[in-house]
Amino acid sequence: MTDKRVFVGDLTRTEFRQRMESGEIEAAIVPVGATEQHNEHLAMIHDAFHVTHVAEQAAIRLHPRVVVASPVSIGVSEQWMAHIGTLTVRPEIFCEYVYDVCDSLRRAGIGNILILNGHGGNVKPIMRRIDEYRERLGLNLRFQSYWDVCDPALVFSTMEANRLPGHACEFETSTMMALAPERVHAALMVNEAAKLATKEKGEMLIGHAVAGVADVLDKMIAGETVDKPPVTFAEGQRIHMVTGDPV
Repeated sequence: MTDKRVFVGDLTRTEFRQRMESGEIEAAIVPVGATEQHNEHLAMIHDAFHVTHVAEQAAIRLHPRVVVASPVSIGVSEQWMAHIGTLTVRPEIFCEYVYDVCDSLRRAGIGNILILNGHGGNVKPIMRRIDEYRERLGLNLRFQSYWDVCDPALVFSTMEANRLPGHACEFETSTMMALAPERVHAALMVNEAAKLATKEKGEMLIGHAVAGVADVLDKMIAGETVDKPPVTFAEGQRIHMVTGDPV
């Protein structure tokens, strides 16, 4: 059986060292997500679970060139703390933690690192620091949400609510239906957009995201320029998530 293990934590130190020494490992993904309320109908693990899945599947496509760090499963979610069960960390703590994970990979000899994000609240904190971190680490470092790679034409032909990612809406409910239907409690849906969700939409969009993230990594390894700004999709436009300006 072909060995398709991609998580750093699944390897022994001997296996990791041998892969590094052989030159097999050329890049790493650091998945960052959140553990927060997702309305009444979705499990709070949504963001961390989904970004980890996309990271794993993208790395498998590029095996053995890409490994995946242990996910950072708690992000910046202060806005949801009124809903008990949500977990959050301060933006500065989150950013420094992610930096230290990247620095650990740098010290192991990895020169290409993609911080792959699955939670909107993490975008602004990391984007404010990414240039500084890239300079301090001295390596090819990118920050990207997994939905950034989506083709707008596909988004707006698939999403009836014309929004992606949204929060516990059509997109996130669809992807959970595709990946872990037991974590969707349809009887508790109160969001009308969530009721538009289907497993088929989720499968299509997750597959598209995996392919897009793998392409970003392939370009990073090749030293090519990657032009994928952090975005959200709403009302027929791509909206830049940091400035709010259409792009």
